[in-house]
Amino acid sequence: SGQVKFEYQFDEKGYEEASKHREESQALSLKIGVAIAMADGSLDDAEGEVLKSWIIKEIGGYSEEKQAELKALFNKSLSDGFAEAERGELLLSDLTSRLHEIGDKKSRYAAIGLCFDIMAADGVADPEEMLAIKRIAESLDLDMDEIEKMREGVTLNLSSSLTSEKGLEALVGIEDDWDDEKKRKHLRVEFQKWSNRLNNLPDGEERDKAQEMLDTIAALRLKYE
Repeated sequence: SGQVKFEYQFDEKGYEEASKHREESQALSLKIGVAIAMADGSLDDAEGEVLKSWIIKEIGGYSEEKQAELKALFNKSLSDGFAEAERGELLLSDLTSRLHEIGDKKSRYAAIGLCFDIMAADGVADPEEMLAIKRIAESLDLDMDEIEKMREGVTLNLSSSLTSEKGLEALVGIEDDWDDEKKRKHLRVEFQKWSNRLNNLPDGEERDKAQEMLDTIAALRLKYE
């Protein structure tokens, strides 16, 4: 028998480190959500309810002691986020950089999901919020095809009748810096996509929303063709 001494650098996160990073990721997600909510300079009741519901969901399943600990952490994150936003010091680039550094994919997608829920809280598409969410997703190095699917899911809960023309373009994924040809191509793809979806939906509210999206896309196509 014998002994051999060696050193091994273990690069994977341990349980405690992973747990701390998960909690910090959740706190960062809340601040990112605040940045989206405060993009128009104020936080409305519907957006506040989305943030509150998100916290309740995230702390569920833990012991009462752990829930109290997490609630205190998340409430502080919200409070700090609001204060920083009002001072103009809430920088998305810093938040997303840190989340990209410590967050796993699940945490990063959860942050985008929260942003979409906040954007949809008032039922109206806001072009600035749509663009900000896309930029956040890009900075978090997420699959943009998956982000597109998330956006499509959210659009069914938005009202085209209350949304500005620029908001409608954002609603279907059009960006301001695209030329007309790229916009036409995108609208053709979107029309076919929503047409296929409509054909597979039963009668009901979701089908009506899909038809509304088709009508919106058809109107926008007339603008560029």
